[in-house]
Amino acid sequence: MKLKIIILFIIISSLLFSANLEFGFGISAGTTAEFSHVDYYAGNIEEAGSRIDSGLSLSGFLDIGANFELPNGGALSSVSLLFETGYYYYKRVRTRYEEYEINHIYFYHNLILGIMPKLNFDYGISLGIGAGIFLPLYSETGKRSEKSNTGLSSYFYDGYEKFNFEKISYLYKVPIMPYIKLNLEKNFYMSELWAFKIGANLVYNFGMEFDMDKLKKDAKTYIFDRYKFSSLVFEVFFGFGFGRPK
Repeated sequence: MKLKIIILFIIISSLLFSANLEFGFGISAGTTAEFSHVDYYAGNIEEAGSRIDSGLSLSGFLDIGANFELPNGGALSSVSLLFETGYYYYKRVRTRYEEYEINHIYFYHNLILGIMPKLNFDYGISLGIGAGIFLPLYSETGKRSEKSNTGLSSYFYDGYEKFNFEKISYLYKVPIMPYIKLNLEKNFYMSELWAFKIGANLVYNFGMEFDMDKLKKDAKTYIFDRYKFSSLVFEVFFGFGFGRPK
C-alpha cells in the first residue's frame, strides 16, 4: 500500500512539475554514541544496566530518484525524492564492567535501504529528512586473548565468531535496524547538472534486541533476561551528484 502511494505521488508530481532524473554517490564516515541496556540477571549484576559507549560507522552510498523543479518556489528551487542504498559498516561497543576497561566489540556489515525526500534551496543547499533500514548481512565479534567471557558478552566462547544472515535472524527478535536521518548538504556545480557535494548526516539507529527466550533454550551461558541496543550517529560525507539543476 505504501509503495503504491509513493508511485502515485511520483506520477502526479511528474504531471504537475518538470521532473529530472537525479542520482548521487559517495562515501561517509562518522562516530556513534552507543546506548545499550541489559536487564538484571542473577549472579553478575555488575554487567547489568545501561551503558553509553562510542563506536564507528563507514558507508558507501547510492541515491537515485526524481527531482521536481519549482519555477515559482522562491528560495526553494526544487524537491527531490530519492531511494537510498549502499553498504554500511557499523562497529558497536559495550562496556562490560563500568569499573574496568573491558569492552565487548561487535561488527555489522549492512545493506542500506531507505527513502530520502530533500528540499533544495538556492546556492546549492539541500535539507533532507529520511528513513529506512540497515539490513545486517554479516556480523563478527571482537576477539580477546583469553576466552573467559560468557553469554552474549562474547559469542566465540561457544565457538561462534562470525555470523551470516541466517544466524543473525536467529539471534535477534527482528533482524533489521530501522533508522531515521537528518541530512544537510552543499553542492558545488561543475556543470549545469553535475555537482561535487559535501555534507553531514545525523542518524538515529533504533538497533536490535536479542531473542533471549530462544537463546536460553540452547545454551546455559545465555543468561541475560534482556539485551537491546541503539545508537546516535554523526557522520560527514562527500560525493558527486547528477540531475539537480544548477
